[in-house]
Amino acid sequence: MRLLSLKACCVIGLVAVVALPTLKGSAYITFASAQQPPAPPPPDGGPFTGSGPGGGARQDPGQNLMSNPYRMIENWPALNPGMKWGPAINFLPDQKGGTWALLRTEPPIVYFDPSGKIARSFGNNMFVSGHGMCRDRDGNIWAGDSGPFGDVAGAAGKGFVVYKFSPEGKLLLTLGKLGVSQAGQDTFVGPTSCAILPNGDVIFGDGHWPRPSTAQQDGDRLVRYTTSGKFVAAYGKLGRGAGEFMGPHALAVDSRGRLFVADRSNNRIQIFDKDMNYLDSWKQFGRPSGITILKDDTMIVADSESGNRLAGPAASFEGGPGPQFRNVGWKQGIRIGSARDGSLHQFIEGTNPEGMAADDAGNIFAGLTGGCGTSKSGGCVQKWVKK
Repeated sequence: MRLLSLKACCVIGLVAVVALPTLKGSAYITFASAQQPPAPPPPDGGPFTGSGPGGGARQDPGQNLMSNPYRMIENWPALNPGMKWGPAINFLPDQKGGTWALLRTEPPIVYFDPSGKIARSFGNNMFVSGHGMCRDRDGNIWAGDSGPFGDVAGAAGKGFVVYKFSPEGKLLLTLGKLGVSQAGQDTFVGPTSCAILPNGDVIFGDGHWPRPSTAQQDGDRLVRYTTSGKFVAAYGKLGRGAGEFMGPHALAVDSRGRLFVADRSNNRIQIFDKDMNYLDSWKQFGRPSGITILKDDTMIVADSESGNRLAGPAASFEGGPGPQFRNVGWKQGIRIGSARDGSLHQFIEGTNPEGMAADDAGNIFAGLTGGCGTSKSGGCVQKWVKK
């Protein structure tokens, strides 16, 4: 990777490097690649040509006869007395059938044991819109607050931060400034997701759509810190090209240390190597809201927005900022395939989770942001198991 000044713009061999605009308080790193950025999908949802594995035209895989080897456990989990369901946005499975969950309710961070009961909880009265959760090598939990999704009364001075908690729930660190939506070294536009990189650093997806009018509208990026909270680098900018982002909504790392980014408002997954060089973009997994990659590189992707009429960035393929139908022609659901070659194997239809995670035992934890009252799980969390 190369750190460039404002005026730097050069071509070295076949590798094009383009300088990024300055945003106060940020150091920006460009993505270098000899590949061309992928073409956007057509508005009618028909075949498209992308840079996914194999190339050529592709239809929505949800329209194919992929198998669904999963079933949802009904009436799992259960809230404690006095709690109310709120959208479920992220999970940290424990490999034993239970999971930590980030909910938009009180308390927001809870642990569901394998039976579905809440065994532990913390984080009361700290979040506006919980978004993104990961666990570092010391077992500490990092959880983001992307802030309000619009101009919400009473939200001033809240949100746009990331909290680091000990495994026992003690607040250890706060990154960002409450109420400040700005792309900087010590501020976020709106953190949505996080992952632990091979060297132990924490990387965050930054930039949720929709966002308040007072928020920075063009600061979408990835931001990297040490686990002690020291800023390392920011990558990318708002855009549709290779290494550019519109609402990076989920992150996952495969067995080779490659970073997979759910570039949701661009209807694609972008892939970077361990040094943050751009590798490829895949569109066969739909409009991704959540990504999990297991030890064997099985990749599970949640699509909660395809076909919905939603607000978004004006620069997006479908347009904005007003509501537009997004990724038309594709089905919502959970697509299961391989991070090694991008192949698709299974598809769970009839669900539209936004937050999503899975464990190596075959359990998938899916979080709903709507329709919780009609889910057979009994709320906003769904647990899918092998049939």
